[in-house]
Amino acid sequence: MIATKLFVFALFAGVLAVEEKPVAEIITESTIVNPDGYSFDFKTSDGISRHEDASLITVGDKQGIAVKGSYSYLTPEGEEYQITFTADDKGYKPTLRVVPAHQ
Repeated sequence: MIATKLFVFALFAGVLAVEEKPVAEIITESTIVNPDGYSFDFKTSDGISRHEDASLITVGDKQGIAVKGSYSYLTPEGEEYQITFTADDKGYKPTLRVVPAHQ
């Protein structure tokens, strides 16, 4: 019985010791929607950002959408990952750039 109480106490203490991350807030945000495309961007307080532009395209007799954009985020080690991309009838093509943490 004592072992069970100690286990429950240890489990409860472990739950309390888990560090809670602060909730990210949106710092900036913009959205534009048109009949032939859209554009949006946002930045958050935890270092995430995204920008995207899209437009209608015609390939043969089919219509679709082409997207160009970028997003970035910080790793737990302090590096910033910056990804730029295009997505269209030729596929998804991302490019990654890693910015080292400030020493």
